[in-house]
Amino acid sequence: MKTTLSERDGNTVKLAVEVSTEELQEAFDKKLRQLSREVRLPGFRPGKAPASMIRQRLSDEAILVDAVEESMGAWFAQAAIELDLDPVDRPEIELDDELPEMGRPLGFKATVTVMPEVVLGEYKGLEAPKEPTAVEGAEVDAQMDHLRDEFAELRPVGDRTVQQGDFVTADLRAAFDGEPVENLEASDFVFDVGGGRIFPEAEEQVVGMSAEEEKTFPLTLPEELPDDLAGKTVDFTVVVKEIKEKVLPPLTDKWVSEVSEFATLLELRQEIRSKITMGKEQASDQRFRALAVKAVADNAELDLPDVVVREQAEEMVADFQRSLESRGGSLEVYSEVTGQTVEQLIEEMKPTAANNVKTGLVLSAVAKAEGLVATDDEVEAVVAQMAAAGKVDAKVLGDRLRQSGRIESLKEQMLRDKAADFIAANTVAVEPETEVDAAPGSEAPMETASAEVEAVPETAPVGIEAPENAGDTAAESS
Repeated sequence: MKTTLSERDGNTVKLAVEVSTEELQEAFDKKLRQLSREVRLPGFRPGKAPASMIRQRLSDEAILVDAVEESMGAWFAQAAIELDLDPVDRPEIELDDELPEMGRPLGFKATVTVMPEVVLGEYKGLEAPKEPTAVEGAEVDAQMDHLRDEFAELRPVGDRTVQQGDFVTADLRAAFDGEPVENLEASDFVFDVGGGRIFPEAEEQVVGMSAEEEKTFPLTLPEELPDDLAGKTVDFTVVVKEIKEKVLPPLTDKWVSEVSEFATLLELRQEIRSKITMGKEQASDQRFRALAVKAVADNAELDLPDVVVREQAEEMVADFQRSLESRGGSLEVYSEVTGQTVEQLIEEMKPTAANNVKTGLVLSAVAKAEGLVATDDEVEAVVAQMAAAGKVDAKVLGDRLRQSGRIESLKEQMLRDKAADFIAANTVAVEPETEVDAAPGSEAPMETASAEVEAVPETAPVGIEAPENAGDTAAESS
């Protein structure tokens, strides 16, 4: 087969392809064998009809037309590979002759949209801001306070009245025009005053109440409530049944030894500092990597085809739909609630989709320019990690990925990860601009990175026996 690139206009290319007589004959013979298996002729068992009778019955011309039609996809794919093209949609095919003929080469033209050529700008020695990772003493104090809060006790307050921060057990009810409002009734409801679990106006009224006291007062409901309640003024009743205060444990070596594997308060603070430092460093490295890649992508030139951007946006919407379904929701319900159609959602996703596609193509271009490779051993190691995470056999998963063709996608992602690491290693870290330094109206660079970066991991120090969320704040200095 002979293939030439006859025209290129941006991302649209036109190929001229000539299929040899031998290849045309192979396609004809393949189609004839298929028909011999499928066509039923009187007097012959299924699949046993002679090829000669099939040809008499259907004619060579008709068989050849079908053979060409069914082989065109493979011929085009081979031509695209030979010219190192990456088509993004179906080609438009035009035969040189109206009907193919046996014994003569078959010529056709193919017009198709392809992935754009990436023109890399400078991708080494650029600058990107990197956040400092110093840990302040106040950060450790905040973490310690959070841990104390996790181990706090609720104790009855005795005879005193409700104060801010108290935990109150109460019966709540509301009436509108003398009729009870069912959705605003609760018995033995526990809330912390100032915590926002009940209406703010109601919290204000509760302050100063005593145990067993009942109070009714007018309350205007928020506009965010359902239509039958929004904005209405009701008679709201609170019956205080119990008042407790939160008592924090003392910051002593004894307390530390009781709730952790550490013997002293100093050891615990040092462990907290270590954890916070590690989390900050990881987050800082991730953000720096993302900003370094963004700087390189901003330097590159390419013209993304609309079809590629839309395809990526559609995949993002599909991911969103799967996320909703995993939580018991659906895209249909989401559209009803928000009034946003699927098409509008796709349009909303397009800017992010375009950015994601561009970043991926730029990373692939850097990997190619630097000769980066994903070795078989590296691929197998990643497959093993995936298998372990999914609790499946590594060989079974590897075979499945190869059979489905997804192993190549995995290799491409690994190359892009390597390219991102290469870019970060060759980018100069500078101090981020402060709000004073930034130009008026401009966004801080840390907030405009092209990649999503996870926040500082919020983990409790090793050995702390508090609930899992005991590390929501993080950081220290002694």
